[in-house]
Amino acid sequence: MDERDDINQYRKKRKRKKSVVRLIVFILVAAAIIIVIINWKNIFAPLKDIGSKNGEGGFPINLTGSANYVMGEMGENFYLLTDTYLYTYNDNGAELSNKQHGFQNPVCSSNDKRALVYDKNGKDMKVYSKNSELYSKSFEDSIVFAQMGTDERCAVVTTSSRYSNFLYVLNSEGKQIFRWASPDEKIMQVCFGADDKSIYVSVVGESNGALLSSILRFEVSGGVSETWRTAIGNNVSYSLEKCSDGIYALTPDGAFLLNEQTGEIKASNSYSKEVCGITDTDGIRVTIFRDPVSNGEIANVYNDALEVSSAVSLDNSSVFDVRGGKLYVLNGNILTVYDESLEKLKSYDLDDDYSDIKVIGKHAYLLGYNQVQRWEL
Repeated sequence: MDERDDINQYRKKRKRKKSVVRLIVFILVAAAIIIVIINWKNIFAPLKDIGSKNGEGGFPINLTGSANYVMGEMGENFYLLTDTYLYTYNDNGAELSNKQHGFQNPVCSSNDKRALVYDKNGKDMKVYSKNSELYSKSFEDSIVFAQMGTDERCAVVTTSSRYSNFLYVLNSEGKQIFRWASPDEKIMQVCFGADDKSIYVSVVGESNGALLSSILRFEVSGGVSETWRTAIGNNVSYSLEKCSDGIYALTPDGAFLLNEQTGEIKASNSYSKEVCGITDTDGIRVTIFRDPVSNGEIANVYNDALEVSSAVSLDNSSVFDVRGGKLYVLNGNILTVYDESLEKLKSYDLDDDYSDIKVIGKHAYLLGYNQVQRWEL
């Protein structure tokens, strides 16, 4: 009898043990499912990126027509910025992430790896990879503008109650590694040098009762004294860019090309037409002017000496992109491609009217009223 009771007790204990094990397994599985549900997008967005096959899934991307979209590029990917979200997509149109930024006046600056979204005239900014938010940062003063570098650093220009502006440089984690207070001059643009180790700053101030624009260079790790300063005329600058042959600045009166190491003006030009379009210099240096004769626009290409080497008349209200020594001009449902001499290479009749274009690789990404389309070039 005792032996039979011992067997029964053993069976009961074994049954209870199995029940406990099953309960633990159930709890662990349930917890895992809950975690997956909560982090669904973060877990599967990278897999969706990897799993997308070339030429499949994505275009046209349908958008909410009530939102205003700004399109930009991140290497081989592209983003769409709205007043509430930053969306990133791969080259096949697969959504990689959508992040709510929470800014009133969002503006985005990007490079191949990162997108910086800041609240213009607010005090906050966030930096994203193509899949996730990397960090956020707040400033004591209002942000005037911000700029991503070529790698992981970024620059932020703010207002100041004691100075004209503050310039901050942040590292890959959002920590401040450089700060310069501009005492009397307004900071107009900034751009980074090679490997983001130096930074070039366009400022405008007053000299003898007239405006005076200058470009300064700082070493990010070398203190707050400029290594050189060069005056570029009595007007504000429109743009400042590090290109293959130096530092390129565009003003209402003319353009300047500076030696990036010394600040010496290598070339300059002057013009009296109204500038209405500025493109990046990627194998071709183009400026778009208002043409008073045709009441349209005219594109000028400049050589290394900043002399006009070719020109072409364009229709009004065009948008532009430059890639690989070619000029892409979008006007409604017509996309025209010009070479470095502004000879027409090809013209495409698109399937709809589009308002913006980004050329990435062998494709043109076109932003319409309620869609993004990809067009093979």
